[in-house]
Amino acid sequence: MTKQAYLTLDDSPTRHTDNLTDWLLEKNIPAVLFCIGSSYKDLHLDCEGIDQNSDPIRRAIEKGFVIGNHTLTHRRANELSYDEIIREIEHTEKMIEDLYKEAGHERHHKLMRFPHLDRGCGGWVVDYDAAGIHKKNLEILFGKGLNITLDPPSDEQVEKKHNVQDYLKREGYSVKAYKGVTFDWYQETEMAQAADSLYTFSTSDWMMNPDFEPYRKDWKYQSLEALKQKIDDDPWLHSEESVNIVLAHDHNNMFDVTTSLIDHMQKQNIEFLEIS
Repeated sequence: MTKQAYLTLDDSPTRHTDNLTDWLLEKNIPAVLFCIGSSYKDLHLDCEGIDQNSDPIRRAIEKGFVIGNHTLTHRRANELSYDEIIREIEHTEKMIEDLYKEAGHERHHKLMRFPHLDRGCGGWVVDYDAAGIHKKNLEILFGKGLNITLDPPSDEQVEKKHNVQDYLKREGYSVKAYKGVTFDWYQETEMAQAADSLYTFSTSDWMMNPDFEPYRKDWKYQSLEALKQKIDDDPWLHSEESVNIVLAHDHNNMFDVTTSLIDHMQKQNIEFLEIS
């Protein structure tokens, strides 16, 4: 078995989306683009949103890329009410559906990823079994580098997350399209049963975003070479026993960094798979 992975990209569209999808197409790399619905700007991101920059996403569909939902305004779900979360999802979903129709392509997958991996209770995976509730922080699973809330979720947040999962499943969102992810820590936790897309390896490319320069001094990865070393050192990414789900980003000012890391993974003989 060869090393295989699905490539997923958060925070599209940007002014680089056309160049990014053209580059991926030239490299024969399929990908899922998780898109933000509405333009906004904060200290982390300058996002154009589908509402202001829909053409690159329509063209991405025409090129054969899969489009997923990354909410309307990229806000943390633990800070929103259940009704606000659903509005964020549904508004963006309508835009994506319209773009598929404009492109003349049938939509085969409904994929969802929450910004900051905040699914309603911070950055926590919450598992249920006969013994009760087990709260596992994604920081434990993936190591340092996630932009998550470390405080344990309240019972109310856990219930909200559970209700959102029920909604997503009723609406047909699923992670079943990611075939062959067999890590125990994926299959034996909520990750494999969730309706929203988590991941098994983060490139942490966002740490090289020039917009984050004032905040970078305390971060683990301080250079592109350090991020390439992160790729080289990760035992799960290089496992031939399981497929991975790789997270990268489509950010303004980040084209060279993100493509360099994807290219580096290919040079490490990682084959990127098409969503089945």
